[in-house]
Amino acid sequence: MRFIHRSFLSLVVVLLLSGLAIAQGVSYTVQFEAAPTKEQAEEKVKWLKTKDVQAYIVKSFVPGKGSFYRVRAGLFSSQSEAKKFGAYLRQRGVISEFFITNYEKPNESVAAAVPAKTASATKEQSVKPLASNDASAVLGKPVTAAPSNSSPNTAASPAPKTAVGGVSAAAPSAAPAPPNGFSRFQDPKIGYSFDYPSYWTGQPLTAQEANEQRVNAGAMFKSQEDVAFLNAIWNELDKANNPESNNELIVEVILKSMASGDGTKLQEVARRVENQNGTIKTYLDLKAAFQAQGQNAPLDFLGKAVIVRASRGILLVVAFYSKDAPSNAAIAADKIIASVRVPE
Repeated sequence: MRFIHRSFLSLVVVLLLSGLAIAQGVSYTVQFEAAPTKEQAEEKVKWLKTKDVQAYIVKSFVPGKGSFYRVRAGLFSSQSEAKKFGAYLRQRGVISEFFITNYEKPNESVAAAVPAKTASATKEQSVKPLASNDASAVLGKPVTAAPSNSSPNTAASPAPKTAVGGVSAAAPSAAPAPPNGFSRFQDPKIGYSFDYPSYWTGQPLTAQEANEQRVNAGAMFKSQEDVAFLNAIWNELDKANNPESNNELIVEVILKSMASGDGTKLQEVARRVENQNGTIKTYLDLKAAFQAQGQNAPLDFLGKAVIVRASRGILLVVAFYSKDAPSNAAIAADKIIASVRVPE
């Protein structure tokens, strides 16, 4: 049986490098506008939020010209990451121009939103629960391939509030509004959804990225502030929730694939299985150790995950946070996992 030999390691390295750069004061943001009034800037921020951009305001004083309210978004460890984010927004038609500048903490008296941290227009390498032909081997079922010309970027279409990605016609059933301080991600192509802290940043996989990684859809979010990240991976599979399929074997295949990268150690701490009206959900508590080349010691992370076997496929959502992360990171991970929904 073949496994995808990509792991969480690359994500952890990204987080570490971003954290190091930010700690050294080398960080960047994307600016869209310098408004002469606070009200004008706030209107721009509100509009950007309707386009799923978590913008914020920085007040500045220019000698001879007075005060300006600069509308910005993102906190990036490099200019190239910031440029990718700006280019991504321009490609979506959200903005027509932007420029990169050094990050400044927003003044609380004028901040209209929490700044998004370490966002990127292109997804970092994602976790693969299992390749398409792995799922076929485990379940004994053919895999339905995703259309190669599907586009995940439908955020420009009118939609209910979702922080990234837009809304799919194959949406999950109605769910309560996200908790205070959380936003909802809903995959634009498949329709699965989950809630996440509003200041975490991320985006769905592009069709090309999903194709390269032999999955049908997915997403990645991360937060430097919480030293945490999450991955969502969807593999289309007809009748994946067939009760005759061995759930333990499916879970073991996914766990083994997640831990297949060099420098990655993954340990299952607890497991709970529920069958909710024909949708089989396996909840996992995890421990992980990630060690990049050149590191003297591994980094310890804790994780929460859910593997959902639905009628149309298998969804993995997993959130990892550093063992030394703030206490709210564990709370956030629990809320993320509890909020996961799959399309009917």
